[in-house]
Amino acid sequence: MSYSNVRIPFLSNEKIKEEADLFRKKFWDDGVPVDIERIIDLKLQLYIIPIPNFLKDCNIDALISSDWKSISVDKNEYEDERLHGRLRFSLAHEIGHFVLHKKIYSDFDIKCQNDYYKLYEFLPPIQYHYLEVQAGKFANYFLVPRGTLLEERRKQINKKGNPDWFKSVDTKTLNSYVAIPLSKIFEVSEDVITIALSDLNTI
Repeated sequence: MSYSNVRIPFLSNEKIKEEADLFRKKFWDDGVPVDIERIIDLKLQLYIIPIPNFLKDCNIDALISSDWKSISVDKNEYEDERLHGRLRFSLAHEIGHFVLHKKIYSDFDIKCQNDYYKLYEFLPPIQYHYLEVQAGKFANYFLVPRGTLLEERRKQINKKGNPDWFKSVDTKTLNSYVAIPLSKIFEVSEDVITIALSDLNTI
């Protein structure tokens, strides 16, 4: 295919959130953490294939095939409990391609990392950027349901003893205070939670 002619359709944040919420409701519920591996394995029936040195050799955490049968992941990331949050986000990111980019991603005909290299090399950088940013936003919305996040943030604030205390601090400070415990509840990184908390101000 001619990568130079590829155009990734524009998707608003609201549209990406809607797609993530619909997909989660179809295969999960509002409980957290969202069990992304269970969804991939049992609901979507995709194989998760750990590959040694995948990140080191290919500079990517995960890669979904264009036939939607498997997701390759870095073996170290898959087995290291300390990287559990990163793995979950990588898997959700690939499912973002499955949901948002199914037609165009099928046309890429990705079967292995060499096919991905061709995509990375020949797809116009701005189009590749759109592709990855959209999948990243999907992963964030999918793993961190905003309604549940709002509820859990309120619980963390109330643990302080006096809910009025936060009125004297700015939103950024408040979010930094609750980011660590919330990241453990949702089983994602602090960066993912920080982005999600900032997003609450715009919803």
